[in-house]
Amino acid sequence: MSASRVAAHERQYFDDAHETLEPGALRALQLERLQRVVARAYERSAAYRDLCRAAGVVPNHICTLDDVRRLPFLEKAALRDAYPAGLRTCGLDEIIEVHSTSGTTGKPTPIWATRGDMDAWAERNARTMWMVGLRPGDLLQNCFGYGLPTSIGLQYGAQHAGIGVVPAGIGRHELLIDLIVDLGVTAVCTTPSYGLFLADKALERGIDLPRDSRLRVGVFGAEPWPESGRERLAAALGVDAFNEYGMGEFLGPGMAAECPVKRGMHVWSDHLLVECVDPETLEPVGDGERGELVWTSLTSESMAMIRYRSRDISSLTWEPCPCGRTHPRIGRITGRSDDALSIGGLIVFPSQIEEVLVRFDEFANNFCMVVELVDNLDRLTVQAEVRDLAGLTAEAREALARRIAAGVKTGVGVTPRVELSDPFSLPRMTSGQGKTACHRVDDRRPC
Repeated sequence: MSASRVAAHERQYFDDAHETLEPGALRALQLERLQRVVARAYERSAAYRDLCRAAGVVPNHICTLDDVRRLPFLEKAALRDAYPAGLRTCGLDEIIEVHSTSGTTGKPTPIWATRGDMDAWAERNARTMWMVGLRPGDLLQNCFGYGLPTSIGLQYGAQHAGIGVVPAGIGRHELLIDLIVDLGVTAVCTTPSYGLFLADKALERGIDLPRDSRLRVGVFGAEPWPESGRERLAAALGVDAFNEYGMGEFLGPGMAAECPVKRGMHVWSDHLLVECVDPETLEPVGDGERGELVWTSLTSESMAMIRYRSRDISSLTWEPCPCGRTHPRIGRITGRSDDALSIGGLIVFPSQIEEVLVRFDEFANNFCMVVELVDNLDRLTVQAEVRDLAGLTAEAREALARRIAAGVKTGVGVTPRVELSDPFSLPRMTSGQGKTACHRVDDRRPC
């Protein structure tokens, strides 16, 4: 290998010119791109133009970045109302790929992409792969679902950075484990719960992935996971675990990810403008304060994704990061403004329940919250998978259930019923399409 090739592999940033752009210059670039994308959307999408007219705003009102607040919020309902192409801002002759949201809460939303969109998507994901420490010579196994879900963007990014990819998908877990071990896979990307599932299935075959594989990096997303879950993933898979964030409406992965400092996820802000607002007042919250993330695509050629309410609860900071990247960081996703459950007058997020459960060695990585109305009162049942449930005596099961109930009561304020389940018996998120914990919630209360 030539000296210049070695030097290229050892560089810290995939694109240092943009990743370390001076904050003032970054904001100036954001404004320029915001003005351009708003003008394009207003001109080419009648549906978006109608939203702006209802809000009393036209493109030339956008003179500063703060003026983004004059633009209307884009809600999921507006995407459905504009189905299938009302928010598209280009002709079909420019489209080279189409993806879709999952449609779990209604008709799926088509996600259109031009060549320029695809190139920008690959660039953002390549930055992420480089940031977590992957280089040419590494082999990434993508254990997200393929097809209409957008997790293929991780593959595009890895390949753009010169990193080999095993497009394994999900299912046939024995084959996936064999591929990791036999091919010398060094990195894996998947949901946290599916990563733990693979590790458990490998152990059932006598395969200890930290010992028997070359895995060293894990990129996890599509469902929230607590900070305490990082150590669990690292121990189960033998990886340095990184958090990654993406939404299908914005072509999925490649929106934000952790650097090695792991003090939040850097947003690729030359492509995306993110706001953090109070979900009730919709006014901005302070730097580092919790709120709902609102996203704008600054470089999309195909869709008017402007001020889209993610419903994800997080925080946003422009505080300088020791890694040298100047892009702002969002915090860990701790819940959803629309997935938060009101139980007996208390607000409960699935991530809070998980934070309690991971403290128990017996916990086998997955759970479900069942909420019912019993005698006009809310009742929460926590269904938790337990390792070697069959090997526990009736007394041991009762004691464990009591300990879990006490932990939830202390941590959340609600005393639940606890049902212990066998490993792998509860539903899991494996598509890479979801960004919420909604598959862990079964709200049976009448509307």
